[in-house]
Amino acid sequence: MKNTVLKNIKVMTLMLAFVAALGFSFEMSATSNRQERRLVDKGNKLFRGGNYLEAGEVYQQALKVEPGSKEALYNLGLTYIRRASAAQSDSLRQQLAKAGAEAMQAVAQAVREKPELAADAIFNLGNLAFNSEDYGQAVEMYKQSLRIRPEDEKTRRNLRIAQKKLQQNQDQNQDQNKDQNKDQDQDKDQQNQDQNQDQNKDQNQNQQQNQDQQQQQQPEINPQAAEQILKALENKENQTRARVNKSNNGQEAAGRSRNTKRW
Repeated sequence: MKNTVLKNIKVMTLMLAFVAALGFSFEMSATSNRQERRLVDKGNKLFRGGNYLEAGEVYQQALKVEPGSKEALYNLGLTYIRRASAAQSDSLRQQLAKAGAEAMQAVAQAVREKPELAADAIFNLGNLAFNSEDYGQAVEMYKQSLRIRPEDEKTRRNLRIAQKKLQQNQDQNQDQNKDQNKDQDQDKDQQNQDQNQDQNKDQNQNQQQNQDQQQQQQPEINPQAAEQILKALENKENQTRARVNKSNNGQEAAGRSRNTKRW
């Protein structure tokens, strides 16, 4: 009997110890959540006051207390984005914008856990893409945000603006391609004309050079020699004319003698 009582006491002691341990664990978790909440609230006040650097430091403290806090991570990403817009150097601006985008991408993965917060994060990713003139990416981000929150008119408005800018860029690129092709065709035609003109000019120059060469190659005739040649031709023509006249006179005489003959 005594042994049974002692055994029951030991069991009850172990149960109380187990309950105490569970209570301690729950108390620690609740304390952690309250501390993270206080830090997030403090960071929000700093953020609303425009103290983005200090707000970011407070959000980082909240993440150390509760690494899985999507609210703290989302707000930290917002501080990076605000600081990027005011950064003086391009390198710092790019660094802060990248950090903000990475934070938003991490929050965007929590669609099932935090759908509203995920929709906001994706919306901000669309804004980042739009400000970088990546309108195709902005359109895709706004569409994803609307799939989570179809009733959001602000996101729908930004989607229409991004689609319009994307269409304008596409039309402008098409016009530039047309103008470029037209300029190339004109340049090609001008080159062909210039080439034809150069060829014709070369041909004319060759012809002129040939004529000049031929004129240069033709010997000049001595005037005395020319006179002698002309006299020789004239004498030859006179001799030929004399023979022809003599032959004609002989034929006429023979004709007269035949006509006078009686049969």
